[in-house]
Amino acid sequence: MEVTKEQAVSVTAEIQEAVNAILAKHGLTGPKIKTTYGDFYKFTLEAFVKNEGENGINLSSKEATYFKKFGYTAYDAQYNSTELIAPLGTIFTNKGVEYAFGGIAATRKKYPIVGINTTNGTTMLFTDAMVPLINKAVK
Repeated sequence: MEVTKEQAVSVTAEIQEAVNAILAKHGLTGPKIKTTYGDFYKFTLEAFVKNEGENGINLSSKEATYFKKFGYTAYDAQYNSTELIAPLGTIFTNKGVEYAFGGIAATRKKYPIVGINTTNGTTMLFTDAMVPLINKAVK
């Protein structure tokens, strides 16, 4: 017998609800959850110390930490893209939705730019083609 998608979604939702309450109690946030299902069900959780900066950006996230430590130059040099000069938390708009620049997902070559939806807090990944738009928002 296999774990179905419906079972995995249901179990994950229940676990996530409990996990969010526990993390908040301990000053942690930003759970990144991965699940696998089929022959077995696997639930992986990654959380960060809650350290909110401007515009709700978690300054302790991997992406924000990478950007604070290396800036965009390491990524820029590796992939020959435009230099990103905007600070964390810079607000930019894409397709009518407002995002705050949340850092660099250095391991994601195609979608390295992290945007945090200012309305609902969800994360969206963007290509480096978004860099000029984010830089323009600073000026």
